[in-house]
Amino acid sequence: MSKPSPFPPSSSTPGAGVVHLTLQPPFHPVFSTLSFSYPLKLVVSASHKIPSRPSSSPQSSSSPALRPSSVPLLFLLSYGGGLVSGDHISLSITLSPSTRLTIATQGSTKIFRPPPLPPSTLPQLTRQDLRVNIGAHAALWLAPDPCQPFAHSRYAQSQIFELDVRGGASLGLVDWLCEGRSARGEKWACESWRGRNEVWDVTAPTSQVSNYETAVAKGEETENNRKKCLLLRDNIILSPPDISSRVDGLGIFGTVILVGPLLSSLAQFFISEFKALPRIGARDWSSGKSQESSADPIVVETEEQRRARWCKRRQEREKRDGVLWTAASVRGAVVVKFGAREVEGAKVWLGDMLMEEGTTTREFGPGGLMCVK
Repeated sequence: MSKPSPFPPSSSTPGAGVVHLTLQPPFHPVFSTLSFSYPLKLVVSASHKIPSRPSSSPQSSSSPALRPSSVPLLFLLSYGGGLVSGDHISLSITLSPSTRLTIATQGSTKIFRPPPLPPSTLPQLTRQDLRVNIGAHAALWLAPDPCQPFAHSRYAQSQIFELDVRGGASLGLVDWLCEGRSARGEKWACESWRGRNEVWDVTAPTSQVSNYETAVAKGEETENNRKKCLLLRDNIILSPPDISSRVDGLGIFGTVILVGPLLSSLAQFFISEFKALPRIGARDWSSGKSQESSADPIVVETEEQRRARWCKRRQEREKRDGVLWTAASVRGAVVVKFGAREVEGAKVWLGDMLMEEGTTTREFGPGGLMCVK
């Protein structure tokens, strides 16, 4: 007969986590709540100091009166570097007004294969659910490493973001997955993979703005005193048979979602670069004379010349690495879809785009680029 445990029963739910970032006077971000339970692990790293913005900056008119002094870096981890069959991660994140947060991982999230099962028996589903609430003038940059589903694994994730769009909330999301363990010959050999991203505009009705702001100040905000509007829903469903034949040779693909004023410059950068891509049937109208003049040595290179040279090199790399991508504006958000033959090619492309534009490093710190290292 087993002896009773001397420890009291745990009241925590396995895989549950709660994060609440607030702003203490004058501008110092603090985690008022940070809790997690196995197999989820949350680790806070060094914060990024936000550079002061001059009053003449074109974005200063849309910037909040309260500007945090730094951006915390939060690592989203799991024991063993991945999730086993049957694991369920449920994470809730709240960003109070005028806060910012960068979330990264320290490697790909592996979805391990289940143990041997009897024939015709499906393995347990591995789940990961994320719900984020972003207050006025707050911003989140969520850029994990690619998800790596092993052969025969079953995985589903749901990521729901609620933003105070009228209050100037911002969101940057990188969501991508690869074919599996390519070194072991796995090419989209998972049993199933399902992903859903939703972005909601959570705004108070115009006639109730004063009452809504009072409710938020008192901590009495409810579904009844705010208005929700779906901005976009992005679904990915991979299921048998023969997943690999339907991805057309891609070893990785993903989505970038950009919403809000803090990331408007980056969003516009993706749109403008996509418009500048060569089109099928396009003709090179440059004359021999212009080509000769471009070969002349340049003593001082202008910014426009440097950008054109960078763009040409990037497009050559895209062709070499088999990178395909598109960008579109959807209800005030910019959605970028991309894919490549190998993980390294996708990381190089995404890293080039983010580092060239500069918003991610400047506003969220170098931790925002860990996924492309």
